[in-house]
Amino acid sequence: MFIKSNSLKILHLIPILFFCLTLQFPTKGFSADFSINPIKIFFDSLNKTNILAINNESDEDLTLHLKAYTWEHNSKGKDIYAPTKDIIFFPKIVTIKSNEERIIRVGTKISQGKQEKTYRIFIEEIPGSSPTETTAVKIIMKVGVPIFIMPQKMDARGSIETLDIMQGELSVAVKNDGNIHFIVRSIKTEGIDEAGNSLFQNEIGGGYVHGSNSKNFTIKIPEDNCPKLKSINIDISTDRLSMSKKIDIDKEMCAP
Repeated sequence: MFIKSNSLKILHLIPILFFCLTLQFPTKGFSADFSINPIKIFFDSLNKTNILAINNESDEDLTLHLKAYTWEHNSKGKDIYAPTKDIIFFPKIVTIKSNEERIIRVGTKISQGKQEKTYRIFIEEIPGSSPTETTAVKIIMKVGVPIFIMPQKMDARGSIETLDIMQGELSVAVKNDGNIHFIVRSIKTEGIDEAGNSLFQNEIGGGYVHGSNSKNFTIKIPEDNCPKLKSINIDISTDRLSMSKKIDIDKEMCAP
């Protein structure tokens, strides 16, 4: 009997313990599930309006807030955003029922120039006010749709601007010499020794580089291979063009 009594006390404590744990460690909620089409918007002299279709693919109604920003790069290639009125869109707040689609009308009055102009519309989920969300950590979705006002005449050019090795790291600066963006798909590097043998190969992605801007990339060189290097081949592939360069390696470059 004594053993049975103790076992009953333990069973009564289990629900209380579970309740306390749910308060201290809230469950993680799911983010909204929605799709956007198109994923990029282009304007030129003949096309100054477009539509953005947002499809709510989740089981709950979804409220979204839209804001437009200029999109630039600083000297280190980091994205810089600032609110803008150059991009006109309606509505700015939209509620979409489950499994339904809403259309956002997007336009601009900005004329084409010699240089491409770059923007983003950010679409951000507005959290609901359901009481159940007070005990859940909800992941809020925020998506940026690129918008480009094309130049009067497109000029796609690029170069590998600077190369340097310091403390076992290769620094590569990709320069966009044209007036229109390109996307760096891959940066491939291959280290070659005195006998022409391949010592290592590496590949990284790159992202957007706006016209007349540069973006810096750092690639780790295997520590054991650096002193054996004679040269490094760099091949860069973008959505518009390809670039290649060879750099000769001095042993002093690999010094710690």
